[in-house]
Amino acid sequence: MQPPIWIGIIGTLVAGAFLLNGLRLVRGPQGHAANAGALHIAMAATFLPVMWVVILFAVRT
Repeated sequence: MQPPIWIGIIGTLVAGAFLLNGLRLVRGPQGHAANAGALHIAMAATFLPVMWVVILFAVRT
């Protein structure tokens, strides 16, 4: 496999960890941690599709 694919797989795992951490924090008590969890979820939700679009364009060229 090409290096961009491996970068995408590793990035997906890191973003997945952020997403799981965000879900854990949101389900906890309200306050700063819950807000940080919501931001983790938003970051992962925007990062994953953009990262894969860039990787797919890099592999095609």
